[in-house]
Amino acid sequence: MAYSDFAPHHRWRRRRNVVLLIVLVVIIGVVTLAVRYRTERRESIDYLAVAADMGRSHADIADELGMLLQGLGGGDRPDMELRLDTMAGNARQLADTLAEQVVPRPVSEASGLMVVAASSWADGIADVGQAINAILDGDESEGTGDANLRSAFDLIRVGDRAYARGVAAMAKLDPEIVPTEFPDVSYTEGVYAPLYDAAAIADRLRQQGTLAKLVDVKLVGLTDPEPVSESDAGIWTIPASDSLSLQVKVSNTGNVTAENITVLVTLQRVGSAETIEPVSQLIPSIDPGQSEILDFENLAAEPGAVYSLTATATVADVEDPTDDNTFSLVFQRNTQ
Repeated sequence: MAYSDFAPHHRWRRRRNVVLLIVLVVIIGVVTLAVRYRTERRESIDYLAVAADMGRSHADIADELGMLLQGLGGGDRPDMELRLDTMAGNARQLADTLAEQVVPRPVSEASGLMVVAASSWADGIADVGQAINAILDGDESEGTGDANLRSAFDLIRVGDRAYARGVAAMAKLDPEIVPTEFPDVSYTEGVYAPLYDAAAIADRLRQQGTLAKLVDVKLVGLTDPEPVSESDAGIWTIPASDSLSLQVKVSNTGNVTAENITVLVTLQRVGSAETIEPVSQLIPSIDPGQSEILDFENLAAEPGAVYSLTATATVADVEDPTDDNTFSLVFQRNTQ
């Protein structure tokens, strides 16, 4: 008889334990969902803040690119290339930063569109720079640069459309997690829209002489000792000295790097058939706007005689378009 009361009691305890276990599982599930919700909410806010910063930065880059296209030919080529490289680098950094962010579930749709926008803009801006160089340096009949520029503009338009759709997707989100100001950004719409015409830009580029590839060097020479006077016959007098040297300054006045510049110095005694061996020095390269200085020492000019001294800078395989790459001097060294 003692066992008849124990079995129901035992079954009741088991049912109670099952109920407690179910309640515990439900509580854990609710807590987990709450934690996940708060985590996704926080990550969504963080992601959208980065996306908003990306949009604001691209609004500035869009203005800068529009102004560059509008003012093509107003500056020199190195400045244009530097501006395009800077814009492309900044756009690529923005795309990389966005791609590195954690993408929570609530913003997954908007995130995909924003990533497409950021990467398309970055690639498109980089391609614009390459296409412009191809137009300036290539053969117009081939049309490669023109086609590349059209593709670059189309890629930027893809970014514009993806960004607009991304902003529209955010309108479906909880307003409390979306930044109060998500900027409107479009490179190819608005005031600069007419500039995104590849054929028109290509024509303008070919008409701008300041943007054409130009290799040009300038040479200035100075003897040591310096000449002190010039005769009516155009012969300069150089004071007596233990030695005679020539210093030349070679400047790159073109808009691209000049490479393999040879400076050749010739010294010839006037009225003599004797040939003096020329001397030369090589400059590997000079960037636009930069200069190099070379010294030619112990020139074999005897005191009392009249000599013709010439220094010429030439760039390998390039015909210099100006005549400022030569220094000439007819002189006589004093004997004492």
